[in-house]
Amino acid sequence: MTTFSKPENHIFRRMDKDMRKLQKRVLKMGAMVLEQMDRLQNALAAEDPDKARQVIEGDRPIDLQEVKVDKFVIQFLARRAPMGSDLRFVVATSRIVTELERIGDETAQVAKALFHEQQQLAGCDGRPADEEVRELVGQLIVLFDSALDAYQHYDYQEALALAREESGPGYKLREQLKELMECIFHSQQPVAEAATFVLVLRALERIMRHVQNIAEHVIYLVSGEDIRHQ
Repeated sequence: MTTFSKPENHIFRRMDKDMRKLQKRVLKMGAMVLEQMDRLQNALAAEDPDKARQVIEGDRPIDLQEVKVDKFVIQFLARRAPMGSDLRFVVATSRIVTELERIGDETAQVAKALFHEQQQLAGCDGRPADEEVRELVGQLIVLFDSALDAYQHYDYQEALALAREESGPGYKLREQLKELMECIFHSQQPVAEAATFVLVLRALERIMRHVQNIAEHVIYLVSGEDIRHQ
């Protein structure tokens, strides 16, 4: 079995130190996004608009963390001029930061859409929409946490499993999203409610795609193989 290892240790310890700092800052941003998703799940469970506002307000600190990480990346490139696997690490990490920011945005959008309505949205097959979404968000949290773990530990195999469309751990979630979308299109609920639920499902689909993108960036980081758009 082919195995991959972390980038080699450097003669220049400052390079290693900066790379560890960069990864630490990105993982901090990932933890902030994960906390935001947890808050969304709690808000749905409690049907609590105040908790939903915390989700929406939590997007701003994530945006600020993205700016901080981007500045660090620019300074790192200017000071250290990394090459080879080190440059690949910086490129992949920078891409992951963008995915994290977008997951934060989409999570906030889900909270806005669901809690903007004065009445509880109907879901599908008699289930309330918030119950459906809470279950989907729970699955997304598990997948997202796995993507962060793959990045932290340079885990090629875990990233590869997450990136697979038809057989990976995200397959069940993708199928559920498709089934719910079809169910909504054939339901008899009011157009406005159906449109809101579709917007929420689309946002969850995009979060799923961003999680897969993180996995693809980890694969590139570890192996140099760029599997995007394949």
